Parts: sequence; C-alpha cells; structure tokens
Amino acid sequence: MNHAEGSVVDHFQLVALLGVGGFAEVWRAHDLTTGGEVVLKFPTPQLVADPVLFQRYQREIAIWRKLDHPGVVRCVDDGQRRSEPYLVLEFVDGVTLRRWLNDHPGPVPVTLVVAWARQLAEALDYLHGRGVVHRDLKPENILVSSSGVLKIGDFGTAVSRGARRLTWGQLSPAMGTPDYMSPEQVRGRRGDERSDLYAWGAIVYELATGRPPFRGDSWLAVMTAHLQQAPEPLRQRRPELPPGLEAIVLHALRRFPEHRYQHAREVLEDLERIDELGSDTYSLAPEQPIGDVVAATTSGRRLVWFVVGVAVGFLALAAAVLVVAAHH
Repeated sequence: MNHAEGSVVDHFQLVALLGVGGFAEVWRAHDLTTGGEVVLKFPTPQLVADPVLFQRYQREIAIWRKLDHPGVVRCVDDGQRRSEPYLVLEFVDGVTLRRWLNDHPGPVPVTLVVAWARQLAEALDYLHGRGVVHRDLKPENILVSSSGVLKIGDFGTAVSRGARRLTWGQLSPAMGTPDYMSPEQVRGRRGDERSDLYAWGAIVYELATGRPPFRGDSWLAVMTAHLQQAPEPLRQRRPELPPGLEAIVLHALRRFPEHRYQHAREVLEDLERIDELGSDTYSLAPEQPIGDVVAATTSGRRLVWFVVGVAVGFLALAAAVLVVAAHH
C-alpha cells in the first residue's frame, strides 16, 4: 500500500489517516463524485496474501453489505470492482464510546444509560434477526454520533449463523476482548447471540457504574473472573440506579448462557417495563465456577496459541473502522 494524504484512489481523495493495524489501514476520504465524506478501510498486503485472513475479510464484507439499521455503521460500497480491495464505510461525525467515556468522567446520567442500553439492544436485535453475531462488542467498537445515537461497527470478528468458524490466522480458539468477553468465549467457544448479550450487559454495567464488571491486574485475571466470579450488584456501587436496571444487567451477565437472556428482544421487553422490575426479578442464585483459563485451553501448548491469538487481536484493534471517531 502506497497511500498518502491527498492521493486519489478511484474517485476517493484521501484526507486523513485514521488508523493502521496489522490487518488494515483506515482513511477518512472525500468522495469526488458525491462530495460526501466516507471512510476507506484497506486490507494490508499481508492480509490479502493470506488465504485464511483474506477469506475472513471477504466474510466481513458479505456481512456488512447486508446491514441497514440506524444503530449499525453502514457499508457504502465494497470496492471489489475497483483498483484494489477496500471497504467504503459511512463516515460518522462523533467519537467512540470509549473516547466519550474518557471525555466525560463521572457517572453517566441514568436516563442516558437506559437510552443507550435500549439503542444497543435494538441494534443487536436487528443483527441477530439477520443471523449475525458480532462476537467483539465493546466501547471501542461503538460510535457515539454528534446527535447522541450509538452505532455498532467493526464486523471483523462477526459470523453469520451457519458459517464456518474463522479466527485470526487460526491461532486463537477465542474471539473477544477480556473486559466484555463471555465465559464461553473465554473457554474457546465461538459464542452465539447470548455472548453478544453478555457483552451488552458488561457495557451497560460500565456505563452505569463507571467500570467493567470485573477488574484484575492482567487480562488473564479478568478472563478468569468471568469464569469464576459474580459481578458486584450495580446498586452497591451506585445506589440511585433503578432496581430494574440492576436486574436486567445482572441477568445478562449470568455465567452460563442458558441462565441469561436468550434473545435481544427479551432485553427490550424488560427495558420497556423497567420501572416494574425489582432487583430480585431474576434469580441470582450462585452459579458454579466454570474453571480457569489454563484449564479451559486444555493444554499448555494450546494456551500459548491462545495468548498469541489474543495479542494479535489487540494489535488488530487499531485497524477497526471505529478509530474514525477517536480521530476527532
């Protein structure tokens, strides 16, 4: 790739480099045909040359092209018939949710927590209804537009229902980010809609309390906590939170998938009646620990690949399209 500020790729003029990662280069660009602003996501030569990784990139395109929802970053064009492969994505004037949280220290207003919880659940209901599981939902992959609307993006780890499993270079048995990773993903399972709902619960927990549900001095400690610990009740950290919100979030964060929400529609239904719910609406009976991360990976050799896979995943974060917002 020999992209430079001001250069023209087909009918797009590159305006600013927004991020570079191990697998993609992301630019803000000006569409010389329409006059609008877009984002171009170029796969690196290393990705294009790797059949497995390039298949994943093509899968990301296939998933993104079929999505059209106000809560999801829109794919404008796949760039497949042009001079080189790239994605053309909607430019969202805003910041990532992570950047927003960093810029607004202190408690997020309760009304905003509930509103954003509903927006995310609506977007997940849309995605899951079309057979798409995100598998790496987190504040870095969510944009807050200038009008306050949340938009989910970066489908590099997403999978369509029934699709063959792919991971980065086949290195890692798990996909996700430790703070928001479901226990089943920590154990190396692909994850399904309920894994996204667990991540939803972790994000809303952080919005409501100011921190993720589990903390540790390393990512390994955090991942082990997902397997072995129950999150502290939200109202112990912030008593003014509605009991119904606490009930909904803790139910989403149940350790075993069969114990938590099965569908995003159920989350939306509970959010509609949040004032009727109490902290004891759902059973909070203790759940058995699942094990630890080392045991979950079955052998030391597999654990080494697991660590490598997580490290590769973190390096790839810079390539996410959502760095668009962090640039502002």
